Amino acid sequence: MTTARSKPVWFWPPGSCEPVLAGVFSWEPRLGRFSYDRDYRALPNAIPLDPLRLPFTRSTRAATETANNGVFGVFRDASPEGFGLALLERKTGRSLDELDRLEQAPGDSVGAIEIGDDISQKLEWRPPPVQRLVDALERLPDTRGDGVAAREASGLPGTSMGGERPKMTVIYRNEWWLAKLQDRADLPHYPAREFVAMQLATHCGIEVAPVEFERAGDREFIVVKRFDRSRTDAGVMRHAFASAHTVLHLGRGEVRGDRLRSYPGFAHELRRWSGAAGQDVVPMQRELWRRMAFNALIGNGDDHPRNHAVLHRDGAWGLSPAYDLVPHPQHGGTLAMAMNRDGAAIINVENVLGACETFGYAREEADIDLRIMASRIMHGYESVLRETGLDSNDIPDLAASFNLARTVCESAGASSQLIASWETPAPNQSPLR
Repeated sequence: MTTARSKPVWFWPPGSCEPVLAGVFSWEPRLGRFSYDRDYRALPNAIPLDPLRLPFTRSTRAATETANNGVFGVFRDASPEGFGLALLERKTGRSLDELDRLEQAPGDSVGAIEIGDDISQKLEWRPPPVQRLVDALERLPDTRGDGVAAREASGLPGTSMGGERPKMTVIYRNEWWLAKLQDRADLPHYPAREFVAMQLATHCGIEVAPVEFERAGDREFIVVKRFDRSRTDAGVMRHAFASAHTVLHLGRGEVRGDRLRSYPGFAHELRRWSGAAGQDVVPMQRELWRRMAFNALIGNGDDHPRNHAVLHRDGAWGLSPAYDLVPHPQHGGTLAMAMNRDGAAIINVENVLGACETFGYAREEADIDLRIMASRIMHGYESVLRETGLDSNDIPDLAASFNLARTVCESAGASSQLIASWETPAPNQSPLR
């Protein structure tokens, strides 16, 4: 019989640079329990870690979770997976269960949650300067993959950041940024592809995490600013985070094309997470439609629920900046999240526009915005690519990912009305017009 084990849950309340004990997480396979600490709930800036599944209630009974092997979604978001988990297991020399992962993770977990007995050890962790990564990359022989640099960079214990590809948190321009490297299994010039997509999204009126393209000798990488961290005079402030996987309360069985993994479902949950704070949710839902449309236009079929999120900032939950935007020509013309409640994921104009009213768009308005975004992508990607020192001859299949963008532009013809200016929208202005 398995015995439940318990660990303290530490949380950075809004506006704080120091963690407080938020409660206790008790876990055994397939069953998790969480109870808030009474002193935490009494804090004037205390918020629920998850407003729907871990709300503040009068009941003293522990909240329970049976999905995802008993790990609450906001806790699993903070847990290492993929590349980060492999680093930790390499370091510890053993396989780690769900609670071990949270306990052993260094202090770079996404969001404002850390779990473990020794919070001081997590607080002592500091990201290495980006130059340490550059030096490690430059030392690598040509026969070794970039991930080796993340493992061998001096003093690097691992990372809590999820995903399969090699990455590490670094100090860049005196802030916390995520360095993302080329993996052996990646398409050639993968960092450049992601840089191009992220920049194109900005020009399409989408709020995107700041990104920079860098080189270490012949190797490429990008750095993406961590929007869940803010450096202040008092220290580093953390912002609460929940992936769309958590927001949609998905388990491990949902797969590509499942109706539960849908953009309309996420739009609906945005109202539940954000509407209670008195926010106007429609602008967020419209932003989500633009992200869905952009992913379809560039062929980003890796838009799974962990590549979307909500963030707590300015006193309320709302969409996080966009991240992990990469053209994926090998995904066969489908998105990873359904575009309507029927589960349609095939990339075409009708599926992109079909449920636009769900996101606060009239059909005619959505059609115009789709054409403007397509135009900005097709007329701008080569100039963005040149910012990396590469051109279309270096990545000949890049434009092949933009099938829908090309189709939309061809259907619009050469009408000057639809050839949108190549300018980044100003903050708080209509993003496309």
